[in-house]
Amino acid sequence: MPSACSPLLKAIPICLILTACGGGDGESATTPPPSATQPVAPIGTPVSPVSPVAPIAPATYTIAGTVTGLLDYGSLTLLNNGADPIVQTADGGFSFSVPVAAGGAYAVSVNARPLWQSCSVADGSGLANGNVTGVSVSCAVAQSMVSSIAGAITAGYVNGTGSAASFRQPSGMARDASGNLYVADYGNHVIRKIAPGGVVTTLAGTGSPGHVDGMAGSAKFVTPVGIAVAASGNIYVAEFYGNDIRKITPGGIVTTLAGSATAGSSDGVGASASFNNPLGITVDANENVYVADYSNNIIRKITPAGVVTTLAGTTTAGSDNGSATLATFNGPSGIALSASGTLYVAEWFNSDIRQISPAGVVTTLAGSGATGSDDGVGTAATFSLPVGMAIGTNGVLYVADDGNNLIRMVTPAGVVATLAGSLNPGSTDGPGSIAMFNQPSGIAVDTSGNLYVADQANNLIRNVAPNP
Repeated sequence: MPSACSPLLKAIPICLILTACGGGDGESATTPPPSATQPVAPIGTPVSPVSPVAPIAPATYTIAGTVTGLLDYGSLTLLNNGADPIVQTADGGFSFSVPVAAGGAYAVSVNARPLWQSCSVADGSGLANGNVTGVSVSCAVAQSMVSSIAGAITAGYVNGTGSAASFRQPSGMARDASGNLYVADYGNHVIRKIAPGGVVTTLAGTGSPGHVDGMAGSAKFVTPVGIAVAASGNIYVAEFYGNDIRKITPGGIVTTLAGSATAGSSDGVGASASFNNPLGITVDANENVYVADYSNNIIRKITPAGVVTTLAGTTTAGSDNGSATLATFNGPSGIALSASGTLYVAEWFNSDIRQISPAGVVTTLAGSGATGSDDGVGTAATFSLPVGMAIGTNGVLYVADDGNNLIRMVTPAGVVATLAGSLNPGSTDGPGSIAMFNQPSGIAVDTSGNLYVADQANNLIRNVAPNP
């Protein structure tokens, strides 16, 4: 017989099953929520990070302009607001390297200018509200100042200081490194010395014409006309009617380097060589002497040993350029030597300035062959009987234009300008064209550009100074 508990035993597994399913009340099972909190979705469109913005630089403007009238031998220095220097060596545009802030002030000024030039600035200052391009710098030949430093109008032979001294047709001029001036006193037949303080003494000669070598106080000269000083202190003198070249040592001994009283054109050594009215003279660093042999129409060279050769020209007068041996001259009167070895020759009858290159090629630097007083470039310029010449450290030639009573300058490019004097003869001191000369003959220049002129017919020694 079945047991009374059988149904219950059969039911236990069912209950266990129901219990394992979550109860037997008939409800569905629910998955419990996770224990971690879910993130909340952002509201709206995400914003990208902002990049930093570079600061805006303040506006700046350049200052620029144009230079006109600048000659070829020097340089011009300009400043803006006292700084930022610009160096100009030729006409043309310029621009300062340092800009000016918008609304800032600018002021262009001349800091340095070439010797014998003045330069002025127009439209050179204001406020920079844009790039400035209209600054104008104009240069022109500067005024000079002429004064008399020794001698008197009345000819004589008196030593002394300044106007207490007297000369008779002073012709050649030279200057040494110590600032002493030497004068070939043509009419007195002596060589004079002028110390920097204006004291005039006789260096050599007696005052009587003759040809006597020896100590300076007893030596005699005849019509000394050209003079040059070597770096050694030796002085060389060309005697116009003596037809020779004399030498004066620093010890005061006078000798004849070359030539004799007899006129001629022979090359040779010492007295075997001959000249015909030697006039201009210069000397190089090796103490070779160069002579403008006036009446022979040739240029001569003399070595320290007295060996004379013909450097350029023929004895036939002319104006032909070309190789030295084929070129012709007409009354070569003045001569000067550049640092580069170029010889410059002033011609009395051709009224021009010629140049002889170190290679021996002769060309015309300035002058047309016609007499006149025109300034200009090359053959557009004119001279009248130019004589003495000197060359400055800037390469500029200074010319005593005897027939015009003027002092001229010639740049390396052949630009001719008048520095002092008027066409009328006179002895007036003063600025530029107000000053007057009477047959200026010899000329010398110092390292500052001051000129010293033997004013022959006035019997004066004059100074031509560049105005600051």
